[in-house]
Amino acid sequence: MPSPESERLDALSEALARMVRRQAQLDNRLALIETKLGITNVVEPLREAPPPARPAPPPSAAAPATPPADLPPPLPSGPPPAPAVAAPSGRDQTPQLETRLGLKWINRIGVLTMALAVAFIFKYAVDNEWIGPAGRVALGALAGLAALGAADRLWRGGQKTYAQGICGLGLAILYLSFYASFGFYHLLEPTPAFVLMVMTTALAGAVSLRYDSPAIAALGLLTGYATPLLLSTGEDRPWVLFSYVLLLNAGALAAARFRNWRSLEALAFTATILLYGGWMADRFTSEKRTVAALFGFLYYGLFAVSRIPAVFYAAQALASIAMAQIWAQVAGSYAASSLALVTAGLGISDWRNRAAGISVTFASFCFAYALWASDYRFPLPVGPVFLFLTAAFLIFLAWIPWRILFRDAALTRQDALLLALNGAAYFGVCYNLLRKDYEAYLGLFAVALAAVHLAVAYLLWKNQPAESRDIRLVLLSLGIALTFITLAAPIQFSGYRITTAWALELAALSWIADRTGSKGLKYATLAIFLLLLARLDSVDAWMYASPSDYNPVANARFLTFLISAVSLWAAAWWTRAGWEALTLYLGGHYVMLWGLGLEALGWAGRSASAENLRSAQSASISILLACYAVLLIGAGVLYRSAVNRILGLSLIAIVVVKLYLYDVWLLVRIYRIAAFGALGALLLLTSYVYSRNRVAIENWWNERNSR
Repeated sequence: MPSPESERLDALSEALARMVRRQAQLDNRLALIETKLGITNVVEPLREAPPPARPAPPPSAAAPATPPADLPPPLPSGPPPAPAVAAPSGRDQTPQLETRLGLKWINRIGVLTMALAVAFIFKYAVDNEWIGPAGRVALGALAGLAALGAADRLWRGGQKTYAQGICGLGLAILYLSFYASFGFYHLLEPTPAFVLMVMTTALAGAVSLRYDSPAIAALGLLTGYATPLLLSTGEDRPWVLFSYVLLLNAGALAAARFRNWRSLEALAFTATILLYGGWMADRFTSEKRTVAALFGFLYYGLFAVSRIPAVFYAAQALASIAMAQIWAQVAGSYAASSLALVTAGLGISDWRNRAAGISVTFASFCFAYALWASDYRFPLPVGPVFLFLTAAFLIFLAWIPWRILFRDAALTRQDALLLALNGAAYFGVCYNLLRKDYEAYLGLFAVALAAVHLAVAYLLWKNQPAESRDIRLVLLSLGIALTFITLAAPIQFSGYRITTAWALELAALSWIADRTGSKGLKYATLAIFLLLLARLDSVDAWMYASPSDYNPVANARFLTFLISAVSLWAAAWWTRAGWEALTLYLGGHYVMLWGLGLEALGWAGRSASAENLRSAQSASISILLACYAVLLIGAGVLYRSAVNRILGLSLIAIVVVKLYLYDVWLLVRIYRIAAFGALGALLLLTSYVYSRNRVAIENWWNERNSR
């Protein structure tokens, strides 16, 4: 009788053999399926592997053990696999590359070379007077027509790529011949030469559609746009020029959109910019405003509906700038043109579902208005301009709830930015406009803006279903309203309202960003932070001419710096984490130190004599930095804040370096003693704080590192 161990080994051996056979059968079937489907790079199928050698039974074994009955029987073998087809290698693709180079690119280069050769022949014939001018033009026209006929024959014969090149050569010869009849030989007047060249351009368009060749269409367009320049007599006829360009654009865009030739559309747009912009720069006068504005709108209408987003964005921006230049010094016409462009830009953005178009339209309007207002030679008419700006503000403001409520669109980052920047830009521009004549009503104006944004928030909250209500836009509207309400009092009674407004808006935006989780609002907060620093540096830090002009601490400058610092700290608290929060927090300490430093310099200016002023200022700054550093370290220990402790130690390091490299050499003795004594005492106090809390601080770092 075989032993139990022998029976188990036999069963395992049989099971492994069946598994190997089954795997081989599955591989064969998979290879057959891939071959039937035409999949290349088929891996050579595995042949059915022979079963592993069965271990020899022990001498006492009389017969092999019977395999367990619960193991499945082997699958039947499938048909033999078909031979695998190898994928083409890089060497097999070389002929395709060779024919592409030889047929297409060499053909194009050959056409260009032949066109230049014909031009040189014309020039050589002129210089040597071989035949008469009429004969030269006739021969050129016949050669062009012959090339077109040969191209059509080649195309019908199947050589389509080669035929396109010959066709382009024929068109170039025709165009050159007709231009030579005017420019070289003066056989034709400008009008018949213009007609012939336009006919050549139209022929190029027709042939490009027949041959389905965007290259021929591009050649025809280039010659068409070059025709007015080549046939120019120096006389300015804008109605004729712009009408011709308009017809050329219409044909080009029709072909481009019918055949989806986007490069052709971009070429037409670029050529139109060059021709229209060149005319504006060289020939435009106030008497030609009507023709310039009319065709500016027509060109905008053609290209603003483009399927290429960049073309629409550029058309929106350039049309806004053009209207600002055309209607300079004319408030009513500029307002109507600008509002029409705003409405069209928003509508096209919604129609084409281009969220970025909203921002482009808003930015284009703001930039164009800035150009128009800066070029106005007289004081701006307050009433008409205020009504114009109010209309634009309401259009942008109403656009967002209209999309959310009536178009059932989702809130985007562009919507949030537009809602925030629209109110800020409108308030800033109108503030400068109304400040001279209506300063007493500016606080009421801020309250009115707050009421408008409260109405938007209520409208969004009331008309959205509870289950699909987007709370972020409601909170943003409420935040903007709160900002304007907060600003009403300082605007009415303070002269430094712009900086305060930016600081409070920064805090409000950070709060809204925390509630909505919007990264875009966080970046807007950082942008306002940069504006805040720039204004503090350029305006508020210099509001007093001398220290005797203000009281210590209780003055408008220190209040401005204090509000700015507190707003930055609040923004950092609401931002919570990340480099954005750290930037705002450090910025708050920087602004606070800045304001305190100005107060210290003012104290030194009021207290010290002229010969000791420099020493008093340097010593007061050193002591201020050291005291601020000790307060930071104390707060860091009290609230377990590593940032405060590191910031405090960094300030102490700065003070020590300043003291030993600058103060020790330049301070008067009494101020040197005061600076060194105060710093020494503060350093000892700092050391005592660390000595007293060393174990706790080390434990905090260990806990932080173990997370």
